[in-house]
Amino acid sequence: MFKDGDFIYIDYTLKIKDNGKVVDTTIEEEAKKNEIYESDKKYSPQLVILGEHRVIKGLEEGLYNLNVGDEVELEVPPEKGFGERDPGKVRVVPLSELRRQKVDPYPNMLLRMADGGYATVKSVSGGRVVLDLNHPYAGKSLVYKVKVVRAIEDKAEKVKALLARWFGLEAPEKFSLDLTENSLKVNVPLEYVLVEDLGLMMRMFAKDVLTFIGQEMVVEFTEKFDKSILSSK
Repeated sequence: MFKDGDFIYIDYTLKIKDNGKVVDTTIEEEAKKNEIYESDKKYSPQLVILGEHRVIKGLEEGLYNLNVGDEVELEVPPEKGFGERDPGKVRVVPLSELRRQKVDPYPNMLLRMADGGYATVKSVSGGRVVLDLNHPYAGKSLVYKVKVVRAIEDKAEKVKALLARWFGLEAPEKFSLDLTENSLKVNVPLEYVLVEDLGLMMRMFAKDVLTFIGQEMVVEFTEKFDKSILSSK
């Protein structure tokens, strides 16, 4: 049994209940088998911090009752998944408007909107395009096949888990850390110092450390520059 604040890693495969279609997974073999494999995606168990609400409600609620090694199927109704479908989120836009944005729409095409959301093209006809701004799985019951791979209790391992979340899965092997009871010093490797949005990544990492590891923690970053880095820009 788990509680709020616990760090766990899960593997899961998500399918739509009514048609059995697999739409997401953390397991590479499952992705290939179900023809949803993405070559630029890294397949590995996903970190879940219980109570953080970064995963859908129905999945998170089901995890509290599990233990390491448990493998179960969790059925998630729409209200605890991606919500009920809202007819008010269906819009009609001129085809010319999308073409001005260099978009040639077709049915079932997924579009990224200016506000960061997504829309599905439902139809293209008579110079008009019908867009559905509901999540593609809104109104759908979901089935998660989930396994709790491991749980983390060690403070240093939690820090590494958060490093991997914000800086990439390889980060724990590349960053140098000095962790004490109330302080954390992070030496940023040369290969990261010119990464776009590095400042935002550091802030989000520090926020997670204070939230989930210790509110009294002080997080300090050290960045070093050498000739090779400076001459690369």
